[in-house]
Amino acid sequence: METYSVKVYGSEYSIRADKDGQHVSEIARVVDDKMKEIDHQFRPGSTSRTAVLACMTLVDEHMQDRQRNVDWVRLRVGRLIEKLDSVT
Repeated sequence: METYSVKVYGSEYSIRADKDGQHVSEIARVVDDKMKEIDHQFRPGSTSRTAVLACMTLVDEHMQDRQRNVDWVRLRVGRLIEKLDSVT
């Protein structure tokens, strides 16, 4: 496990991770960008409030992406089943 230093929303953090440094830096960049976006959209609040809103937004985006993937797989499997049914 490696320790990496990242900067998020103006603060420096030491992160221990099994992933490589580039991956950890990319995650930190996404979180930093989302926190800045939230801070810009809403009136500036506490760092913890901004962090919670950013996390909730990121999780919501992830859940929507996951649902789109599930929907795509269902559609694709349905089409494959229709093709198989038409062959038999």
